[in-house]
Amino acid sequence: MSNENSAKSLRGLREDGIVYVAAELFLQNGIENVKMTDVAEKAEVGVASLYRYFGTKETLVIRAGALLWRDLDTLFSSVYEAEDFLACPGIERVSRLFGVYRKLFREQPDFIRFVGDFDSFVMRAKPDPAAMAEYEAGVLNFFPVFLNSYEAGIRDGSIRPIVSPRLYYDSVCHAVMALAQKLLRGEILQTDGFGDASELTLLLDMAERYLRP
Repeated sequence: MSNENSAKSLRGLREDGIVYVAAELFLQNGIENVKMTDVAEKAEVGVASLYRYFGTKETLVIRAGALLWRDLDTLFSSVYEAEDFLACPGIERVSRLFGVYRKLFREQPDFIRFVGDFDSFVMRAKPDPAAMAEYEAGVLNFFPVFLNSYEAGIRDGSIRPIVSPRLYYDSVCHAVMALAQKLLRGEILQTDGFGDASELTLLLDMAERYLRP
């Protein structure tokens, strides 16, 4: 490896390490509450070096978001890589995939909060769409798994055909994440009365029943 390539590789590793640190801080404290100086201190780099690597906080936030979505693949892959997954009827596969959202709510609430923070941050920052490509790819990474399960269900008769599987998938994901974020914020009105994940379970059950013949 040439000296130039070696330097680029080392810089890439350094940047990746900083992104991991930033992601951890964003998860713990919220995006708006984390300053670039906080990231620099935690990552043990100079602030000037941090800006040289990433240019803006916006860039760092987007890269951290993309990283977190990639890490989320471990939750989904534990489902669709299970030995018996492909042997299940399509509707059962979809049900298992939806179960990941319940697990996510129980085990990674900070990630759900981060997604809400990220959406608000991006709405204010309005980054170039090209800068969001990696993040968007991470968000859509699981749609092909759902689509394969849906098509398997059409073939085995456990799922009815719907007009737009992509619209269905997006609608379910958006509704589940929005509800999960509300549940994690806590009750605002006395009549809210949710207290646990029962509303989330009901929403996912309704989504699954919509697909059944």
